Amino acid sequence: MKKWLVPSLAAALLAACSSDQISKSDVQDALEHSAKNSVCVPFRLNVEHRAPNEDVAQSQLGMPEVRLLKRLDNGKRANPKAVEQMDILVNAGIYEEAKGERIGEGDHAIRYLVYRLTDKGRESFSLSPHGAWLCIGKQRVEKIHYFTEPTPANGITISQVSYQAEIQTERWARKLLRDNPHYAGLEQSLNKKITLVKTNEGWRDVRELRRGPY
Repeated sequence: MKKWLVPSLAAALLAACSSDQISKSDVQDALEHSAKNSVCVPFRLNVEHRAPNEDVAQSQLGMPEVRLLKRLDNGKRANPKAVEQMDILVNAGIYEEAKGERIGEGDHAIRYLVYRLTDKGRESFSLSPHGAWLCIGKQRVEKIHYFTEPTPANGITISQVSYQAEIQTERWARKLLRDNPHYAGLEQSLNKKITLVKTNEGWRDVRELRRGPY
């Protein structure tokens, strides 16, 4: 009886261990699967002018409707930079121009430019704890630096991965972000780290489990 118990136990342990092993091809598949998800960044319109007591939220991207003050008291155009940014998003099909809005009458009337989110636009934003992030493209994996042996953690099996990737930004996004120093490095290859988790469908980016589909 003892002769058969040890080999059987060893075989079971080997089977259990092998199911949690990870290979370079597993990592590549997981990274490519993760890369299908859009790369999204926080972005705010360059709103320079607002009406008194205006709700800041009405000019935030990702909202179903964006409203921008159209004219200043002296008759000059308001928010030229934000309007230019919205023109880019309109040409990209993310927002569409809607009928303008007027509040009040006569010389004291306040006029707004109005933009509405399109069906494509709804797919172009990702919700985050800090608001809606604008999705500007996808990442392409260039090189895998290393990955760790699978390790149990809080009831799941994980592996830490370091890799090099480039962000393939949409044409409209490059135009939108070109004058913003915060996004100057988007065209360069980036060294990134990611945590993979073992699932019934193979290894996956742990962030996919946290955020769900979007």
